[in-house]
Amino acid sequence: MEIAFFLALCAIVLVYLAARFRTQPCREHHSIDAIVPAYNEGPCLQRALTDLLHNPYIAQVICVNDGSTDDTAAVLDHMQKQWHGRLVAVHQHNTGKGGALMRGLEHVTAAQVFLTDADTRVPHDDDGLGYLLAEIRAGADAVGGVPSSSLEGAGFLPHVRASLKLPMIVLKRTLQQLLGGAPFIISGSCGMFRTEVLRAVGFSDRTKVEDLDMSWSLVARGYRLRQCNRCFVYPQECNTFTEEWRRWRRWIVGYSVCMRLHWRLLPTRFGLFSILPMVVLALVGAVTAIAVWYGASQRGGLRDVVMVALPLTWLCVVMTMGAVSAVHHRRPSLIPAAAFSVIYVLLAYAIWLLHGVKGLVTGREPARDKPSRVAHVVD
Repeated sequence: MEIAFFLALCAIVLVYLAARFRTQPCREHHSIDAIVPAYNEGPCLQRALTDLLHNPYIAQVICVNDGSTDDTAAVLDHMQKQWHGRLVAVHQHNTGKGGALMRGLEHVTAAQVFLTDADTRVPHDDDGLGYLLAEIRAGADAVGGVPSSSLEGAGFLPHVRASLKLPMIVLKRTLQQLLGGAPFIISGSCGMFRTEVLRAVGFSDRTKVEDLDMSWSLVARGYRLRQCNRCFVYPQECNTFTEEWRRWRRWIVGYSVCMRLHWRLLPTRFGLFSILPMVVLALVGAVTAIAVWYGASQRGGLRDVVMVALPLTWLCVVMTMGAVSAVHHRRPSLIPAAAFSVIYVLLAYAIWLLHGVKGLVTGREPARDKPSRVAHVVD
């Protein structure tokens, strides 16, 4: 029954995407300013900034060095000399990502601003930003793209993550927009805003998930958020399970804290269809899985537990989604990698039970950990 329901939702999204396929990008070149906050991003900063500076839609790039202790400042100053007038380098004491974004906003002169991360590759040879801009021109106040995965130099875990990440983001955020009126988040790695809107609402560092807090603040104030599935960016993934655990813990606990901060949204259409389903599915799924797996272990041991945890129909579905990612990334290895995506299901279940509920009750978050960065070759 669950698989059939999931497939029905997929069919709805496919029909919607087909109807939107003829949407054309808005080709207003040099009409967007970009802000890139950077904290200890030395290994990957040059590639990220270079791609943005080569993007025809970008007028200027504002990079805020948020008190880095590595060579981020040196890399940024060196690049500013090469791109004088196009790259604005801002150095400050560490304030947090929200503070860095607001500092960068002081230098924006364009009517719309694109936000991304220093570990994220934004392709300069496609019209991704043009599709975001088309949504802004159609009346959106903020629009999010699809943060996929950078697989350059990536190991096993990033490939597993990438196998389902792109199709699941498209599926979830499109459904949230259709049912809840807006996607639940405008990702900090791929979001475009009307500059006046961003200045009116502003980022804060009261949570460790400033993009989620901002997105829900915009919804609460009546601004229009949209999801665009024609703009893809490629942030780096974690290569170790420890870093992945910490990152997901930050996301999930931050999600819980945002629910406390924005509790008035919960009974609204947005709350019922964009916020609550992810929490309910995670908690109900975790409890149900424990009960079913325990029953299977009592009946037949480890073999029955594996068969219950990895049913054939589920494997077929995830490997089909893995095929979508494999075509997008041009990596056939993502198809078998999708079979291991249960790792992330179990990860989410465990963190919701161990930390998410606690964050919902206490409103406290763990310290923000910095994942390791991988150096990229600049084309």
